[in-house]
Amino acid sequence: MLEGGNPMTPLIKIGLFSKLAQVTVRTLRHYDDIGLLAPAQIDPHSGYRYYTYDQLAFVHQIQAFKDAGLSLEQIKEMMDRRLSTDTAIGLLTRQRDAIASEIRDKTEQVQRLDHRLHQLQQMGEQPRYDIVLKQVPAITVASIRTIVPLPADMPRYRCALFDQLERWLELNAILTDQEYVRYHMSEFTEADFDIEAAVAIQPGQVPSSSGDAVQLNEWPAEPLVASLIHRGAFMDVGHALFELFKWLGLNGYTSTGPVREIHWFGRENHCRDYNDVLVELQAPVAQHV
Repeated sequence: MLEGGNPMTPLIKIGLFSKLAQVTVRTLRHYDDIGLLAPAQIDPHSGYRYYTYDQLAFVHQIQAFKDAGLSLEQIKEMMDRRLSTDTAIGLLTRQRDAIASEIRDKTEQVQRLDHRLHQLQQMGEQPRYDIVLKQVPAITVASIRTIVPLPADMPRYRCALFDQLERWLELNAILTDQEYVRYHMSEFTEADFDIEAAVAIQPGQVPSSSGDAVQLNEWPAEPLVASLIHRGAFMDVGHALFELFKWLGLNGYTSTGPVREIHWFGRENHCRDYNDVLVELQAPVAQHV
């Protein structure tokens, strides 16, 4: 430890300063090269670099900003401009929000990968479905219809729809029956899914208040539907739907209207075990001429 120009300010060799600051000598040299942190003194003869104890706090501040995801360029800009506390808080808040958004995206990506892994693991163990043709009567439903932007959004949108529907039904003291989801898609799509969450109600009931989103509708009788019962994981309903449409193609039928998903296990938002549900899929059909 040597004395610098100010006899009251002890100087520390770069090697010791590196250990105290817990950063490499190479990193300290890089900070100097980009103008972020210069040594307090450089020996003109030996080229040795010296720092002060006060600069340790500065290095720790740099490390804290790096841990927050800020680049060295952003950190240097903050230091050079001597940003106010409010401005620095705003910058860090935006950085936090960006990281949180990235985490949400990655979490959804992991969920999609888990779903795909589950499908691949179960490929040799998928149940054989018995598909029957039958008639279904007309029913009165309270329903909400919306567009779901992406597959990853489906659980959140469905939960919100059924929550809103349940509140409206309770407010109006409506007696209910089975819960449905109806898919209004005439062809395969990878985005913008048109779905309708619905609950069958006893005919003749008149709500005491009207809602902008909830509608009372009469679903017409269907003279012929192909019906499939799925018992198992809720996430495998998509595979059951694939099997239903494969059966239609192999047996000379075509779908003529929205597919209905009937929840015989109860309410989707109150399900206790999503790995053991009872769901019926109904596709209105007609035979190829």
